[in-house]
Amino acid sequence: MNGLIKAEFRKIFTTNLWWALLIPVVVLSFLAGWGGTEFGQMNLIRQATGGRDLPTGLLTMSLSTNYVTVFAALLGALAMAGEYRNKTATTTFLTANPRGAVLGAKLIAYTNIALIYGIANTAFASLGGLLGAGSDGFGEFAQWLMVGGTGLLSMVLWTLLGVGFGAMVTSSVVAVLVLLGYVLVFEGMISAGMSNSTLGWVSNYLPGAASNGIVSNLSVPMFISDVAGEREPMVSETAYRLLHSVFGGSYDFPWWASLLIFAGYAAVFVAGGWLVSNKRDVT
Repeated sequence: MNGLIKAEFRKIFTTNLWWALLIPVVVLSFLAGWGGTEFGQMNLIRQATGGRDLPTGLLTMSLSTNYVTVFAALLGALAMAGEYRNKTATTTFLTANPRGAVLGAKLIAYTNIALIYGIANTAFASLGGLLGAGSDGFGEFAQWLMVGGTGLLSMVLWTLLGVGFGAMVTSSVVAVLVLLGYVLVFEGMISAGMSNSTLGWVSNYLPGAASNGIVSNLSVPMFISDVAGEREPMVSETAYRLLHSVFGGSYDFPWWASLLIFAGYAAVFVAGGWLVSNKRDVT
């Protein structure tokens, strides 16, 4: 198993894909952290409170995470689908017995790469937030740590889901188009269609919403608690929903529930990838 893991790291670091996808993670994280605290809704809120220091960095960290996790998913999906695209799947599976060990090695190796992505996201979103809101824009250190930690979890889970999905579809083109289409378009259409119906609650259980809620359902209540203080129980539901509409997540839905739901999706796709890769003929 150690040999397979080392082989996976060699594959990762001898290709350009891992750092090519890391570049937009870094750029978007910084822009979300800086732009979110310096401009837009957060700047309006700061002006309305007389220029008071607000923990806006907590919100923009969650915003950046929800923007860039798709790149971790693409990295994971192309990890396995790329074996079929580059015609290396046959050699890989013939030299590794059982086949499931290959997927296991990929999951371990890409979890480590996902952590690099997550750390880069947190670091550059924080740097952008420091430039936009200053050191007081992140609340207590424990709050920053919790939001950053949940961002790492989200990044890892998206990567694992991507690995499983790539193992199932085998085509790099299909993997990329389906992931981007679902995350950027399809789920939004589903959520919008159900928003004014009795099925509106279902949107919390969709993959994208669950992923967003891992970080945003933690950061939004933190932000409101810090701003409102003892008046927090008096804050209207409308205020929560407004912030969630901008930064992701949903009102009165715990972050840990979102984490469990999305972890369930990741587990299903990993299990599906394992089953399909074990049965597929690669000769």
